[in-house]
Parts: sequence; structure tokens; C-alpha cells
Amino acid sequence: MLKLRHTASALLTVVALAGCVSVTPDQTPPRKIAGSFDELLDHRLSLPDLNDFEREVYQRAKESGRISQADHDEAYSRLSACMTESGKPITLRKLKNGLYRITSTPLDPNESTEHAIAIISSCEDSTTGFIPELFQIQQVNPELIGDSFEVTYRCLERAGLVPDGYSLERFKKAQLEPPPPGKRSTDDLPFDLNSEDFQACEIGKM
Repeated sequence: MLKLRHTASALLTVVALAGCVSVTPDQTPPRKIAGSFDELLDHRLSLPDLNDFEREVYQRAKESGRISQADHDEAYSRLSACMTESGKPITLRKLKNGLYRITSTPLDPNESTEHAIAIISSCEDSTTGFIPELFQIQQVNPELIGDSFEVTYRCLERAGLVPDGYSLERFKKAQLEPPPPGKRSTDDLPFDLNSEDFQACEIGKM
């Protein structure tokens, strides 16, 4: 079963991470992260630590087959309100595929990273829960692919951004292998890495 969990960074940005299984370059990723999206919903609903809103969202998704954009937006609205009340306001930027890029408030001069992460985790637990992870899988990885590089590649392919002849193997090689002398690792990536289209796929696969 897929293990999901938010990763919170309180230094400059906080990115809601999708639930792809993380592997190192010398590991073989699982072919699929689950048998179906419904299976992922069932797994979350079976856990005792859901907040009421999170449970309602999953129950609605079970009926409709997907997490609605409205529920996803409401989850982030609640997270933003909680962070503001906690003295750590965040800035939300909605991407084309409905995902959010989140920028957090920098650490106070005498504040520890652990303290900031504790605030973020507390707000996530009481608002978004794992809604962002499942929504990201739904939007970016509908095939439930286990290889995070392939997730990004297929997303870019669906967006029409992969040039003819540019293979998945070449995409992986550009990110995993050291570049030749005088070259950067991004030189063989035919994408604008700062574009919203690329960011939407990259955020969603993590």
C-alpha cells in the first residue's frame, strides 16, 4: 500500500508533495502505487486519525470517483486560515491543473525549524490531511505509476510539451547521470523549468 505523508519545509517554501513512492536511482520503483484510486480512498478512510472534513471529502470522492476541485480549494483555504491564526501566514498560487504552490513565512530570527514544522504539521492535520496528496495523484498520475520520473514525463506528454523523439529514458538520464564537462544537468531537458506547465507536473509527481 502506498505510504503518504506531507513533507513540510519552513525555510522558504512549502510544497505539498504528491504520494509517489520515493526511490533512489539504484532502486527499482514499484510498477503501480495502488490497484485503483478507489483503493487509495478506502485506505485513507480505514485510518482512525482523519479529521471530520477530510473524511467527508473522501466519502464524497467515493461517490463521484474523484476529489472535487471545490473540496481541494476548501482544504487549502482552511490550511491558510490556520496558518494565519498561528502567526505563520502562507501565500497560495494555484496552478493550471488545480494544484497549489505554497510559499511560507520565513523563520523568525530565534525560531527553530522544528517549531515551524510543528505549526505546519498541526495545521495540516486539522485541515488538509492527505487531501492534497490524493488530489495530486488524481490530477498528475491517473495511471498510478510508481516511477516518479515517468509520472512527470507522462504529465508533460499529456500537456503536449514532450518533443517528438525525446524518450522517457533520455528524460531520466538527464536527471540521474552527471552531465558531461562544461554542461549543466538541465541542458538536455527541452522544457522551461520555470514554466507553470512544467512546475504543475513536477510538483504533482513528488
